[in-house]
Amino acid sequence: MIINNLCVKRKIGNIADATTKGHKIAIKGGYIHQTFQGGYTLSPLGYKVCAKIENIIREEMNAINGQEILMPVVSGANLWIDTGRYNTVDVLAKFKGRNGTEYVLNPTHEEVVVDFIKSILETYKQLPFMVYQIQTKFRDELRARAGLIRTREFRMKDGYSFHETQKDLEQYYDKCLAAYYKIFKRIGLKKVIDVQSNNGDMGGNVSHEFMLVHEIGEDTIFICDCGYRANKEALKNNSKLCPYCKKDLKEFRGIEIGNIFQLGDKYSRSMKLKYISSDGSQKNPIMGCYGIGIGRAFASILEESADEYGPIFNMETAPFAIEIISLTDKEGKTSQIAQEIYKTLLTEKIDVLLDDRSVRAGEKFVDADLIAAPIKIIVSKKNLDKNVLEIKYRVNNRDTSNFIKEIKLNNYLETVKGIIKKLL
Repeated sequence: MIINNLCVKRKIGNIADATTKGHKIAIKGGYIHQTFQGGYTLSPLGYKVCAKIENIIREEMNAINGQEILMPVVSGANLWIDTGRYNTVDVLAKFKGRNGTEYVLNPTHEEVVVDFIKSILETYKQLPFMVYQIQTKFRDELRARAGLIRTREFRMKDGYSFHETQKDLEQYYDKCLAAYYKIFKRIGLKKVIDVQSNNGDMGGNVSHEFMLVHEIGEDTIFICDCGYRANKEALKNNSKLCPYCKKDLKEFRGIEIGNIFQLGDKYSRSMKLKYISSDGSQKNPIMGCYGIGIGRAFASILEESADEYGPIFNMETAPFAIEIISLTDKEGKTSQIAQEIYKTLLTEKIDVLLDDRSVRAGEKFVDADLIAAPIKIIVSKKNLDKNVLEIKYRVNNRDTSNFIKEIKLNNYLETVKGIIKKLL
């Protein structure tokens, strides 16, 4: 991509309305645009980051035998009436079609997935399995805040597993818990913990939330040195003492970025989802549910890792792996060399951005920090006279202080590929 063609624009007036560091950076960097309160358009930069987060999630869900599907954003009200949630979920947005049919904008997809599984599940021999999707949700929240941290419309990975026994569910639940930690590590989040939570509208008896420990979080979490961790709703005592070792609990704020639930048979039973068991009887499968907010994960990276200059991504989530910055010279040689490097890296399937504009070097460097490619290659007359390219790094959670600062022009390709491999 050439930076002149990159659809990114920043308006300082909008930044003044942002309330958190990450929200300000998302606007200043041109990653998001508010379409309505609680609903955002992702720019090419923002979309690339979220797409990369989604791909990481896909890889880790597929690794634990998840199968990707896609369910509709809208469903008939009848499914929600079947489970008794039509009039109990306060964020449920409802509307009528022109023929009088009642619909809902799905805030979650338990009802819809059970309706789908009813069409394919017949016998115990098909169990266990997990299906997941990455799809848009809508929740009629009373208030939106902090950009993508709390929105009304958002994309989410939600997965649903089906089992014969509670023991089988628990074993798979542990696999999902471990997979979530892999996901959050790969996208560059550092202070993530799982805490016991309250199932609320979801049903079931066991659930965990994955929290990014951060001061802007709207959730209160309690942690004990003995290993006990819970959110405010799940804490069973009012004295703020650990229910296990009776020591004082430490209180933190957290951003919820994912959750997992052991649902039991709440949905399979209420919607009459059955299978023929090995003894010939009909039974309701036991279910688990597993969610991650895509936009919220992106926003959490900004809240935790951005600095005053802009975002700091890792190689797996950055919108571009490399940005080439050409510092204009009178002869036009820097532009020529930068173009050649750009075309070569594209041929090598490397995600690269070229800044070849006729603007001041300072403006290019400011924009480069906001675009936040982990590797910057600087082509200048001074460096070309030495037959080298300058290289700078901006990488989340990696110490690059000992990485090389210059690379030979006649061997840059293999050197750059080696650096990328080290950072992945």
